[in-house]
Amino acid sequence: MPGYEIIERSSLKSYNQDGIEEYENKIGFIDFLREIKNEANDLPPLSSYMVIGIDDVLYFTDLKDRHSVARKIHNILQAGASSLERKRIQVQIVCKGKLKKGETLWIEYRGEKLDLELIFGSTSKHSYRGIGKYMTGFNLSS
Repeated sequence: MPGYEIIERSSLKSYNQDGIEEYENKIGFIDFLREIKNEANDLPPLSSYMVIGIDDVLYFTDLKDRHSVARKIHNILQAGASSLERKRIQVQIVCKGKLKKGETLWIEYRGEKLDLELIFGSTSKHSYRGIGKYMTGFNLSS
């Protein structure tokens, strides 16, 4: 099932010999959002992307604005869901911080708790060689 695979950078093969294979195309989070807003027109079908920088986008957003920024990101991703599904694109969201799942999914990054649940909705945890990753479809729950 296509969707978002949310993982820690330390879980990647380049950091851990038993780690998760990195997707071939590396793109920054803001650039990825720009592609989605363009209905993924420039993303070739059956391509795969390692998207980096979500931690920094959230961290450098004023604390008072994080909730609204996360909702805007959610809306952009939700609007692009059908384009990504139609093209069968694979997406890894790579986090520099530590992923934590309690009542919600969040990143512990630079001493702050950055909420991912507002962006990706409900996720399910999967394991690959003992390495945890979180999955959700492109049609994000609200």
